Amino acid sequence: MKRFGLLLAALVLCGPAALFAQVEYSVGNFMRYGNGEQVIGGQLRDKEYIENQTNVRLFWDDFTVGFEYLYDDPPEFGPRYQGIRKRFVEFSKKGLELRAGDFYTLYGKGLAMNLFENRGINYDTRLDGLRGTYRNRHVNAIFALGTMRYYDLLNSDRIETYSVRSGHVDVRPFRFLRLGGSIVGADGELPTPFGMDQVHADIPEFMVTLRGLGFDVFVQRAWKRSSIMSPQPGGGFRSYESDGDAWYGSISYTSDIGLGVTFEYKDYRYDVVGEEERDPNRPTRMLPMQNPPIVHKEHYFTLLSRNPHVVDFNDEVGMQLDVFYSVSPTVTINLNGAMASRHDGYVTRDGFLVTYDRDVSFMPTLDEKFSPFWELYGEVEWYFDGQSYLRAAVNRRYDAPYEANQPHEQSSTTFPVRIEYMLNKEYSIGATFEQQFFHDSFSQKNPEYFNEFVSLTFARAAQWSVTLRMEYTTDEEDKTGKDFWRTLEFAYRLGNQHIATISYGTERGGLVCTSGICREILPFDGVRVSLLSQL
Repeated sequence: MKRFGLLLAALVLCGPAALFAQVEYSVGNFMRYGNGEQVIGGQLRDKEYIENQTNVRLFWDDFTVGFEYLYDDPPEFGPRYQGIRKRFVEFSKKGLELRAGDFYTLYGKGLAMNLFENRGINYDTRLDGLRGTYRNRHVNAIFALGTMRYYDLLNSDRIETYSVRSGHVDVRPFRFLRLGGSIVGADGELPTPFGMDQVHADIPEFMVTLRGLGFDVFVQRAWKRSSIMSPQPGGGFRSYESDGDAWYGSISYTSDIGLGVTFEYKDYRYDVVGEEERDPNRPTRMLPMQNPPIVHKEHYFTLLSRNPHVVDFNDEVGMQLDVFYSVSPTVTINLNGAMASRHDGYVTRDGFLVTYDRDVSFMPTLDEKFSPFWELYGEVEWYFDGQSYLRAAVNRRYDAPYEANQPHEQSSTTFPVRIEYMLNKEYSIGATFEQQFFHDSFSQKNPEYFNEFVSLTFARAAQWSVTLRMEYTTDEEDKTGKDFWRTLEFAYRLGNQHIATISYGTERGGLVCTSGICREILPFDGVRVSLLSQL
């Protein structure tokens, strides 16, 4: 990193003026500040954080130089950090791209390799190393190698390190057919109470894509073999191996009459283990550089995203059907259904854990012993009076993961509505109303309770907006001890380059998931400020 910084400084200070007259640049900055209180472990504690993320890009002919300066001291969650966190040099010309430094990449649908970042939950699986890509009409080839430092979402002091080597090639011999394959090799060190687990994993995969007559068919298959050297309490090591595999497939159809249908299937068996062995940090689990599709709907309504189904990528089989139909140029309908379960089932009988398996394990089941999940969703969207619209939906969800020696049943029926009305070309008003009837079998005081969320917005297009968010619950066991939350937010655009936002009030918090990666967001009471700049 120091050599990279010195080289960049030397170029800036000593390079010919004619050369740098041709250099273009972009600078993005995102600052977040919060000051208030949080409920941690049932106790109210002061919470102050400040985060600043600056991204700089320099463009000259076929070269791009970039770096990110990060100031998280203290952060909202995750580790403290001050300094240059990312930097890279990239060359790109006629389908060829070479990059040294930090990067992300995706092979197929991510069964073997899917590197991405989400600052909202402080999740990052980037590699620091080399990546090369070549693309044309018939070939797409990638190699990627480097090191990864993976911070545990529950305990940021726990860091796993990996050395990764990978390659991917897919070819298009015909217009309707694409064939591809990848290989990923990883050597990792994972902290344990007795030292470091030494993990070596190989993950080969293949994929096939067919397109024609309105259909798009995709199939991907991956295998994972791990060799582990695990330190023991009395000294020495225990060596063993673990095998896993995964299937993913999708079929999509679109027509000229406004109909779109997509069916997805998953069968993830990266590490099927017994209930008593389900340590989330076990070395045989799916590794951080992997992240396949979740195969259920990710929602944008607040209450529907509050208690999502948490995918078990190591042991889950499921499917999803999504239908989109344009009834008219102004009215569309979306219907979605999904279901999933584990491959093995469990029940406690007379104080003993009983394990069940199934002859037909490639299909999900609704048997409560197998941690079933299912969801039905329907939505209608109507555009009227130009850009004004009304969106109304209904959702029914059931989720029963086996926890604490019994099924944890959570079910809900939710009715969300969103309306946005343009008063004229500049001003608009918007409102969201969400009502949810919730059941939680682990709740001792009131397993049946009610949630309600209301959001009201008044805005002037591209200049400012004022939003009031309110939430109410009859849940007597909410960790904050509250039943009502409210937040007032004001956003203002400063010129064309800056957007400032300030909010004050109370926020309920809860589980937030992105692509199946989940973090518990703690409740917050106080002021938040953000400034987004793009130069």
